[in-house]
Amino acid sequence: MLLLAVFVAAASFITFAQSGPQASDEQALIALDKQWTAAELRLNDEDRKTIDGIVAADYTGITPFGQVMNKAQYMANLEHSTDTDVADEYVVRFFDGGKLAIMSHRGTVNGKPTYRSTHVWLKSGNTWKLIQNHVSNISEPPATPATTPMTPAPATTPAPATTPMTPAPATTPAPATTPKPAPTPTPPTTPKP
Repeated sequence: MLLLAVFVAAASFITFAQSGPQASDEQALIALDKQWTAAELRLNDEDRKTIDGIVAADYTGITPFGQVMNKAQYMANLEHSTDTDVADEYVVRFFDGGKLAIMSHRGTVNGKPTYRSTHVWLKSGNTWKLIQNHVSNISEPPATPATTPMTPAPATTPAPATTPMTPAPATTPAPATTPKPAPTPTPPTTPKP
C-alpha cells in the first residue's frame, strides 16, 4: 500500500512538473501577445523598442491580404492607431519539449470581431520570440437563398481510359502557291463596216 502511495505521489509530481511550466508559459505568452498588441496601437518610441524585443530578427508575417513581410518591413509599416483591439478565444499548444508554441486567437477591433491570428513562438532560454504571424480577416460567409435548397452537383461520367498518345505521322507541307493574276479584260470589238 505504501508503494502505491509513493507511486501516485511521484506520478502527480511528474504531471505537475510537466503541466506547470506549460501553464505558466501559456499565461506568459498570452500576456506577451496583449503587450505586443497594446504597443502596436500606442506606438511611441518605447513601444517600438518593446515590439522589437518581442518580434524575432527572422520574423515572417502574413497580412490579411496575403502580403508577406519580414521584420524590417513590418516595423516600417507600423502606425499609431486610436482603434481598440481586444483578443480572446486563445488556444496555445506547445511542441518540441515546450520550446515551440503555436497560438491562435480572435481579434475584436472597435467592438466587432475582425480577424483571427496564428502566431508561432520560439523559446530561447527564458525568452519567447515571435517568429511567424498570420492574420485572416473574419467575414460573413456567402449568402445562400433560404428558399433554394442546396442540390448536389450532377454526377459526371468518368472519362474513358486513354492509351498513351502516339505522335501523328509527319506530313509534308503542301508547296506554297502564288495566286494567279486575274485575266486582263479585253476591250469589246466592234464589227468592221
